[in-house]
Amino acid sequence: MNSNFKIYVAPIAGVTDYSYRRILNEFAPDLVFTEMVSSNAVMMANEKTVGQLLRLNPGDGVQIFGKDIEYMKDSAKFAEGAGAKKIDVNLGCPMPKIVKNGYGSALLADPEHVKKMMYEIRESLSDDTTLSMKIRIGYKQHKNPLEMAEIAQELGLSHITIHGRTREQMYSGVANWEVIKRVKEEVSIPVIGNGDLFTAEDALERANMAGVDGVMLARGIFGNPWLIRQIREIMETGEVKTQVTVDDRIDMAIKHIGYVMEDVFDREFYFEIRKHLCWYIKGLKYSSQMKNLINRSQNYEELIEILENLREINKKCEV
Repeated sequence: MNSNFKIYVAPIAGVTDYSYRRILNEFAPDLVFTEMVSSNAVMMANEKTVGQLLRLNPGDGVQIFGKDIEYMKDSAKFAEGAGAKKIDVNLGCPMPKIVKNGYGSALLADPEHVKKMMYEIRESLSDDTTLSMKIRIGYKQHKNPLEMAEIAQELGLSHITIHGRTREQMYSGVANWEVIKRVKEEVSIPVIGNGDLFTAEDALERANMAGVDGVMLARGIFGNPWLIRQIREIMETGEVKTQVTVDDRIDMAIKHIGYVMEDVFDREFYFEIRKHLCWYIKGLKYSSQMKNLINRSQNYEELIEILENLREINKKCEV
């Protein structure tokens, strides 16, 4: 496998917040993105966007979405000014509230607008700030991801990430890595593959098949930051060496709570932590019962106690 093979973490609304990015970065991915940032919100100086979404760890990338070229250009410059040196443009989000406004994957229907928008953004940024795009393989009747890859190549973007589903598939069905492979064969720009990467073996198989320059992880890292290390291991040695134990999962969940307590000052309890904790403990014995307790709790110390109880229960089950 190419020693330059990249492992990226996707921008995921409600997931890749500041605290979880702290954890993800400890596993040394090549790039981690913030949650998606609305160009409209940036231009309206939305406090949540500016204060939370653009709170960056060193090296974090920022993905912006929108359609208005001036807004997109100014938002990219704003993110750059906040410290981001890697800017990505979302042309793939399938969510109805995004698409109905002509954003995300809806932009795949208008390659000329995309080309003009990406050119304007590229011209507005410093030479040492990279620009990339993320797409899906189709939107309605518009199913020509190669056209977008050629635009990215023509404009000298750093890479293009391709999710192997159409907008209409949302997250159902199976990601089509054959389409990603065909695009990769036609362009010289780095192509990053995305879709259905839940294990290191998934990443190895699909990367080898499609010949991509890297992978972007999304749902696979929900409660599983170890996947980054495992993919690196299998790419470099052919085997996964990191085995995740019950203690690893509980310890990481408690560590995540600690980071949230350090990072979140504007509210008494950060409700988003609960879904992360439920992901960490998925598959453990008695996790369903503990998830119910977690989802009713609004107290960090109580959450830690629940997790420690789960640890003890699982240890006793191992005896």
